[in-house]
Amino acid sequence: MQATTNRYLGAAAFAAAGWLAATPALATDAVAPDDTHYSTKTPYRYVPTQFTPAPLGYRPVLVQYVGRHGSRHLSSAKYDKTLFELLSIAESRGQLTEAGHTLKQEIAQLIAIQEDVYGELSILGGEELHAIGERLVERFPEVFEDGRPIIAHATYKDRTPQSRDHFLSGLQSALGEATPPIDARQYAKGGDPYLRPYDLATRYGDYKSDGEWQAVIDAYLDQHNKTDTFARDIVTQFIGDGLYAELERGELALEDAKGRVALATPTDAANNLYQLYIISPNIVREGEFDFGRYFSEEQLAWYEDLDLMETFYAKGPSLTSSDLPREIAAPMVKELIISTDEALEEDGVSGIFNFSHAELLMPLAAYLEIEGADESQDDPAQVSATWNGKDITAMAANIQWILYSNGDDTLVKMLHNEREIAFPLPTEQYPYYDWESVKAYYTDKVNESGIALSNTLEQDIEALENDF
Repeated sequence: MQATTNRYLGAAAFAAAGWLAATPALATDAVAPDDTHYSTKTPYRYVPTQFTPAPLGYRPVLVQYVGRHGSRHLSSAKYDKTLFELLSIAESRGQLTEAGHTLKQEIAQLIAIQEDVYGELSILGGEELHAIGERLVERFPEVFEDGRPIIAHATYKDRTPQSRDHFLSGLQSALGEATPPIDARQYAKGGDPYLRPYDLATRYGDYKSDGEWQAVIDAYLDQHNKTDTFARDIVTQFIGDGLYAELERGELALEDAKGRVALATPTDAANNLYQLYIISPNIVREGEFDFGRYFSEEQLAWYEDLDLMETFYAKGPSLTSSDLPREIAAPMVKELIISTDEALEEDGVSGIFNFSHAELLMPLAAYLEIEGADESQDDPAQVSATWNGKDITAMAANIQWILYSNGDDTLVKMLHNEREIAFPLPTEQYPYYDWESVKAYYTDKVNESGIALSNTLEQDIEALENDF
């Protein structure tokens, strides 16, 4: 994404028709399961909406897209592996209940599905991205009419280039032989200040692992904690009292595939089962699992609240005393400004598409001051009232800037999950905003964050490592 003399076409550029022909076509409208306490693993749900016509004389000329990967498999052998081992221990000791036997069989089926695809896009995830790509062309066909190239970036994690490729297959499906050349790129691990700034930001890493927000949550749980009671009610469905007592005393330490302890308490066991529950709608094409039947509605709501609460403070708008989690998005916003300006000036590209992770989408939405995504909160009980976490972190969640020109002036509108939303500045023709005003607003903001528009990729990496 870093500016170069010819940023749009390089050695990686190739004709889209030849490359994408190998990408399987998928359903154009992915249907996500009902949203039932799936927290940060909520599948993408497209809601059809009416778009506001552009002012007279303006036509779309450029698309900027930043999105999360689509629905995925479990990221690693962790929750499934350790729960299966706990149930196996119970079975070997004659302490496995009938419900535990059923759950053990279900987890065995899940593990069989996950083998060799941990961390990768699921079938549903491919459908989500393919459909988003198709709909983008259906809405803004003029952008691609003159054959200007497309740039598509991904992180080093497999699920983001997979998401990119399914999205591009959706574009090709809609454009057919008119598909422009595509320059597909992938950032190296440890060298990505734009789509994975959280890997590089030293101060943020410390805040995430040991920030003051943890004491805030601990204090909240001291007053409202249902976790211990719920954990007992859930886990004793599957194992006998003797093994449960060992778990409660901390006498077990079950490790994930990377050798890290992932189950050592009843709370861990219950939370691991909740994690299997929330990943299950992501893999509905591979297999159907009903882990939710082991929870009450109240329990599911509690575990979702805790999951979203921790996500909010560690990766989102966080406390009023710290802007650090959102500030790590400054290099990405700088790059959006620079690449948009260059594309408009050179008229050399039709779309710039970036495929990343929830850990970027959350700070980016906060930094851009998207309503429902940017309000800090010191009271954990109010997080769900001020932060639309499931919408912001949904699988395949996306932010789009659509640029319009009348030959003299440029307007921009912003979409969040394919819905028109506001920029944080005034306009007389909502949802269309003067591009120069939007650029000036965010330029001031990234400058205040300590990021210069002239920064190279290497300088942005250095800034994240030293100042963020």
